[in-house]
Amino acid sequence: MAYGVSPYTYRPGNTFLHRLPAGVKLLGLLAISLGSFFSGPGLFLSTAILLVGAVSAKILPWDLFRGIKPLVIMIGLVIIFRSFRFNLPRSLFPELNLPGFWAGIRFGGGIMISFSAGALLFSVTTMTELKDSLGSAETFIRICGYNGIKKIQGKPIRTVSRNSPVSLGISLMLNFLPRFFEAWEEAEVAYRARAGKKGIPALILLIPLVTERMITLAVETAYAMESRGASLEGPPA
Repeated sequence: MAYGVSPYTYRPGNTFLHRLPAGVKLLGLLAISLGSFFSGPGLFLSTAILLVGAVSAKILPWDLFRGIKPLVIMIGLVIIFRSFRFNLPRSLFPELNLPGFWAGIRFGGGIMISFSAGALLFSVTTMTELKDSLGSAETFIRICGYNGIKKIQGKPIRTVSRNSPVSLGISLMLNFLPRFFEAWEEAEVAYRARAGKKGIPALILLIPLVTERMITLAVETAYAMESRGASLEGPPA
């Protein structure tokens, strides 16, 4: 797969965002995603921050929306359903619901900004950086209270818990996002090469194929982890 083609693909660089710690970028993603759903001003501010981040990372802003077509279809359906109010059996005709329409628009905007913010995160952060950041965060939480301070007295404290089941599970989940888009693009390219129809017929055929591919990738990942002695189960009690 060519670099920079698939959504959520890492793009090597030496910009400020590339050098920023992965944990800070994860917190920024969370803040942007939450802010885009709270209010109109929050959505506007999140959009502005996202645009500044894309420009600073030398990424074209519209490149962050690659692969968003299925989400756009879902957003359109949500807006349509929220734009009308049915009063059955009093009336057979739906009534226009302007508050619902604007709520649907804001919801759609929040979804699109969250999607593009995730694309920006993966464009400037490697999976190793994300995994190490999650491991460090979990280690910090365990030190501060989960396992108790007394259990670590007199023992060396590792800064990164690479074999932690929680951080490992989250990093694997994050790793499947770019792999999903790679699988989708591969299936879509093969579908178009066979002159397949666009629109709903394409989705009906591609969704089961990509789902099957992702299940296969999950099984292969589990076998690879097992062969290396890794496990998502915690240490024995």
